[in-house]
Amino acid sequence: MAVPRTHPLARRRTVHLAELEADSFIAGSADAEETLLRASLPAGFRPRIDIVAAEWTAKLGCVAAGLGVALIPALAMRTKPADISLLRLHRDDEPTRRIYAATPVTRTPSPAVRSFLLLLTSAVDPLWTR
Repeated sequence: MAVPRTHPLARRRTVHLAELEADSFIAGSADAEETLLRASLPAGFRPRIDIVAAEWTAKLGCVAAGLGVALIPALAMRTKPADISLLRLHRDDEPTRRIYAATPVTRTPSPAVRSFLLLLTSAVDPLWTR
């Protein structure tokens, strides 16, 4: 979760989404069910999405300007502006992402496919150990 450095919760390490109920959200769609939030909405919680921005840089710019908060996946946060604080969502609110790899049952995977599957697994495994 990205919040401006001036946000009251900015010094926290983890946060529940419900604690941000009064905040303006910046999301990729005006409908929360069409955004990253859909996987982590606590029962009865509906974020107030006031700004719609498709690009991560635009979302982060809005957060840095103090216009709201945004749910940002770890993969999008290789670097962050200095005027943004990143908060980890409490485990109860963490969105889940399923990653699948399909191969034909009738064929033995080629060396390239086996290498790719090993690479994919090694990239995803660290995300499970948090």
